[in-house]
Amino acid sequence: AEAAFGPIDILINNAAITYFMPVQDFTEKRFKLMMEVQVYAPFHLAQLVMPGMREKGWGSIVNISSPAGIHPKQPYSGGRGGTVYGLCKAALERFTTGLASEVQGDGIAVNVVSPGLVDTPGVAVHGLINEQTKDRVQPIEFIAEAVYQLAKADAKSMTGRVDYAEPLLKELGIKPSELV
Repeated sequence: AEAAFGPIDILINNAAITYFMPVQDFTEKRFKLMMEVQVYAPFHLAQLVMPGMREKGWGSIVNISSPAGIHPKQPYSGGRGGTVYGLCKAALERFTTGLASEVQGDGIAVNVVSPGLVDTPGVAVHGLINEQTKDRVQPIEFIAEAVYQLAKADAKSMTGRVDYAEPLLKELGIKPSELV
């Protein structure tokens, strides 16, 4: 991409692969694959784009997380096997805030959007939308707008944030645009 278009301005890390199963049943292969896609890939891609961003004095990295990165609260009610997914998202969020502290002086903003429950094919495969969760589904327009707002962010004023899409937009006073 850089050979064709020049240095990268914006990096959005939105890849995931997820297996919902108890830790006891997790294979090493699946664990490593989840860590590779959701933690190492954003780390490595950030390393690749940062030199060009530093050279220009501007850049933006937005990582897509999940409320699964938040520690479970007691009383526990028997999880759905999302411990490893939560581990990956918590690591991604910590990477984001740490990297933001390293590169803010270079003009690079690094943020997280945590969209909540989104009606995607992956969510459908895991049966995550049901009668109990249907009211928590986040419209895709909220996520797209939140990512856009953070992608254009200035590192001096908006970096190191872990934001949920709808509250971020309310904070900014922005109504999501319709998708084309």
